[in-house]
Amino acid sequence: MNGLDRGRRLSEFVRSLRRRLLSKPMVLDSALAAVVLMTVVVLVGFRPWSGTYPHVPPWWYLIAAMTAIPLVWRRRFPFGVGFVVGAAALAAALVPNVPEQRMPYGVLVAAYTIADRGKRWQRLLVLLLGPVAVVTSAGSVRDAVLSYQFPLLVVIGAYLLGSTARIRRAYVESLEDRARSLERERDLETFRAAARERQRIARDMHDILAHSVAVMTVQAEAGPVALESEPGKARAAFDAIADAGRTAQVELKRLLGVLRDTDGETPLLPQPGLHDVERLVAQVGGAGLEVSYRTTGSPREVSPGIGIAAYRIVQEALTNVLKHAVAEHAEVTVSWSADRLTLRIADDGSGARGAVSGHGLVGIRERVASCGGSIEAGSQGRGFVVSAELPFALAGGQEAV
Repeated sequence: MNGLDRGRRLSEFVRSLRRRLLSKPMVLDSALAAVVLMTVVVLVGFRPWSGTYPHVPPWWYLIAAMTAIPLVWRRRFPFGVGFVVGAAALAAALVPNVPEQRMPYGVLVAAYTIADRGKRWQRLLVLLLGPVAVVTSAGSVRDAVLSYQFPLLVVIGAYLLGSTARIRRAYVESLEDRARSLERERDLETFRAAARERQRIARDMHDILAHSVAVMTVQAEAGPVALESEPGKARAAFDAIADAGRTAQVELKRLLGVLRDTDGETPLLPQPGLHDVERLVAQVGGAGLEVSYRTTGSPREVSPGIGIAAYRIVQEALTNVLKHAVAEHAEVTVSWSADRLTLRIADDGSGARGAVSGHGLVGIRERVASCGGSIEAGSQGRGFVVSAELPFALAGGQEAV
């Protein structure tokens, strides 16, 4: 094992030991109280380096113990512990025939704790009365006050360290709160995105089913009528029903596959887009409604979200014509301008689509609004017109429509 590995293992051991100790504050505080007690007893009660052993009253050791033992509970009761320790240190300093204690260790720890964990009024009170207690407990009041500068500065330093620890802990807690808040916002945004996706899937399923059922209904009604007199038309009607059913099955399988696919491994079929509008028009034309399709302007590339929305808008508008209009002819026009894509679906029927309940025009308006476009729909002469303008790309880079 080389020196680098030994150093790494030692560092890991120290970090592990530190985590364990920090997880048990009572153990740390008990050890700290024991160290303070032994320091006070040895440096004041025994003074082995002096060669003489002062005759310290036995009850002085009890007072000295009260400057250390309460430190075990310093985190839970910072001000109460500081008050007891300060009073005990003052009482121990006033006992006659006891050597001077130049460094009040218990008061030092108590000052740090109050600055770190005490309330604001407690910290202010310690700032006002603490120096007096330190000067008095550091030795005989007969000595000059200047001889207490060092212990006084040390206790003030401990107080400042405690204040720094409190500020740092508050900063860390604010960062943790912000991290938790960001995590909650992320989870909420994930939930909202899932809700938007479910809403999109519900709209797509409605459009698919409504369109396919409308086509199949029209063909099913026309098929029996033409079965005896025009077998060719009857076969065409049944073929249109089968095509509509297969198309609906494929699209529903794709949508339900999205719901079932939790690991992202299932390949998805491509979404319909603008290139499928002409095929859609031909399918509706096979249902008995004469539909013409034309484009104007120079075609341009659009984002997938806009392409899906355009397809669904045309699909829903033609479905409304089949279901609610008494129409013989409809026209779908796709117009390209410099920055907009315009879809116009007009028919010569007499049905009042605007008053029909359900998701028809409402769904179209929602799709157009989600794309940042505009829509006009209403009667125009003999017939009904839906005109939607869409941008070439979704705002913000979104692709869920």
